[in-house]
Amino acid sequence: MISMSPSEEALLGCMLIDGDAQIAREATPLLDSDDFIDPVGRRIFEAIRKILNEGAVPDLISVSRLCPKDIEDIAELSSKIVHTHNWRRYFMEVIQDSSLRKLQKRGREIQNEPDIDGALEALISEINIIQSRLQGPEDFSAKSIAQLSMNGLDERSVGQKPGLITPIPLLTSYIGGWRSPDLITIAARPSIGKTAFGLANADKTLEQGKAVIIFSLEMKRAQLLDRLIIGRSGVDALGYRTGKLSADEFMRAQNAAGYYADQRLWIVDKGSISLGEIEAFCMKKRKEGNCDLVIVDYLQLMKTRSQKNRTRDGDIAELSRGFKLLAKDLDVPVMVLSQLNREVEKRGNKRPILSDLRESGAIEQDADIVIMLYRAAYYGERYVNVGHEEISSQGIGELSISKHRNGETGTIFWTHNDSLTRIGGYPSTDYETVTAV
Repeated sequence: MISMSPSEEALLGCMLIDGDAQIAREATPLLDSDDFIDPVGRRIFEAIRKILNEGAVPDLISVSRLCPKDIEDIAELSSKIVHTHNWRRYFMEVIQDSSLRKLQKRGREIQNEPDIDGALEALISEINIIQSRLQGPEDFSAKSIAQLSMNGLDERSVGQKPGLITPIPLLTSYIGGWRSPDLITIAARPSIGKTAFGLANADKTLEQGKAVIIFSLEMKRAQLLDRLIIGRSGVDALGYRTGKLSADEFMRAQNAAGYYADQRLWIVDKGSISLGEIEAFCMKKRKEGNCDLVIVDYLQLMKTRSQKNRTRDGDIAELSRGFKLLAKDLDVPVMVLSQLNREVEKRGNKRPILSDLRESGAIEQDADIVIMLYRAAYYGERYVNVGHEEISSQGIGELSISKHRNGETGTIFWTHNDSLTRIGGYPSTDYETVTAV
């Protein structure tokens, strides 16, 4: 006695009576035997798949030979199908029913997870797999990919930017903007300007009508918004923080606050947050159409699942790889701020290099772009060479593109105010300030 669902019976029946086996060829690569609840159904499906893999056409006779105990069931399945027009509907119903069973099973299994983070990540992983299956088959052919490439070329040829504009025009020209699905690592020592750089990019992205999500593990969300308000309004930072503003400054600050209130900006300031929680939040916002840039400040403060005998390097490697996969799944650029190790301070030349990335070489390996920030004035240097000119180091920073998977590396200069609430490009439109490495 067959105990399969009507959709399973109908789908297998369609495969059995389809003369050219086109249904089986399309459906079997997207199915597993455990998508069928009854052992008879699983055996029949495996037989169909085996015959296809041998280059033959599965039919009633060939499948019956591989399943001699199920001959009556095979005949019954085929006799119930009059035509195969609705096979795709049967296929999706089988996928849906199977996905629900798997999700319920996974839910029971994660009850044994020792912590909530592990349970959440396991559940999210299962949900992502199910969502991918429910979306149906994707076309991975060169023909399809070539069309995507030409569509991108068409957009660029009419002046559309391939990536998000950065707050530094020369940087935008050099890398083509922040592109999906790049993982961008912004690294520096404390107080150099990592957070300021991240906020400047968030602000520029909002100006393009896009949505930004910031995960702040160090500062409170009100503090970050204060910095954005100070930068946009141009009011004195100390006056803003002490409440000593003129009437004009107060109005400008209010206008800036109103501007951000109308933007699609989310600042999540949980001091201890896991990769799974970040992924869940971003996936929800992406589904709503509210995720164009993700910024994480900063990597070394992230919480990881405890694993016996795993080093901190291993923890960072897990996070780094996780963020790369997140960028790919979201199909948006993900910018992760990272702390540099103290080796920088021991050198005469304090300019950072890739080996200064703290705790793990996986950061360098996984990132599509690595940018190092440096401020000569912070280390007491009075002058900096910009192109062929020596100028005061006050208000000038250096941005080293230390890794660029799809382009060149080099150094670009940027400007900032004393409070690091406003960041922009050095006033130059040519490439003299770019030194290829």
